[in-house]
Amino acid sequence: MRTYNPPAAHLTDALRKRFWAKVQKTDGCWLWTGSKTQAINGYGDFYVRGENYRAHRVSYLMESGPIPDGMCVCHRCDNPPCVRPSHLFLGTKGDNNRDMVSKGRSVNPLGERHGCAKLTEQQVLAIRADARSEHAIARAYLISPANVQRIKVRKLWRHI
Repeated sequence: MRTYNPPAAHLTDALRKRFWAKVQKTDGCWLWTGSKTQAINGYGDFYVRGENYRAHRVSYLMESGPIPDGMCVCHRCDNPPCVRPSHLFLGTKGDNNRDMVSKGRSVNPLGERHGCAKLTEQQVLAIRADARSEHAIARAYLISPANVQRIKVRKLWRHI
């Protein structure tokens, strides 16, 4: 699977017609109905002269122009099969990762969403404001003094 752009010379009218024939247009997302990655709501795959490209990247390229090297085509709608040009934007990998985390879609959820969380956000804020010793705070919240210190210097729970 190629992540770079198909050559502009290959974006013929026939190719554009073939591409858009595989799209279900609705009031919201325009969904790719062709081949997809293995995930249930996977990214669309589109073949151009025997090479496989992500459908959302081809959509962006056809409607908005070239994608600079190293740039991602990100989804405002967070819907991988969507190819609607107005739902797509360029960003770095860092931009894409920050977008994912800010919308709660990360593999490792933050804070209370994490399955192993022992504290709430309110408790973390209270720990940061607490003037007692790390040992006293740790006893009160049933956590280690080391974790109290990590919370206070924002190595843990840094997102709040």
